[in-house]
Amino acid sequence: MIIIDSRERQFSHITDYFDVHGIPHKIEKLDTGDYCNTDNPSVLVDRKADLDEVNNNLSKGKSKHSRFVRECKRAFDNKQRLVVLIEGTNYKSVEEIKTWTSKYSVHTGRWLANEMFKLTMAFGVEWKFCRKNETPKRILEITGYDK
Repeated sequence: MIIIDSRERQFSHITDYFDVHGIPHKIEKLDTGDYCNTDNPSVLVDRKADLDEVNNNLSKGKSKHSRFVRECKRAFDNKQRLVVLIEGTNYKSVEEIKTWTSKYSVHTGRWLANEMFKLTMAFGVEWKFCRKNETPKRILEITGYDK
């Protein structure tokens, strides 16, 4: 069964896919991440709508940044693999993000890639990318869900 964090927002494209394909799921509070497979709780997926959301999590004041960093640290301390799945992008790696620009932020792609790399080095955070229509399949793949 896939657990979806109760604080997750705008995820009907995911639950619709799960419903159509008979993937059991329920909404429940998760301490870390947005998605977890009950058969493999050592792997967590934290979904981000796009790179602007990642940028926002890493740059908006101390409290927002530290909340996301605390989540990364919590997964690391609990020996859980945290994969941040970023929707809405054609990027394939953090290295490619160096060319990214945002119309909402003063931060450059180089800055964002460096911040993401720091979290990888400090807490083993993995960054994966997909189009929105691929998200449900990627969540199942990453969490090791086997029907």
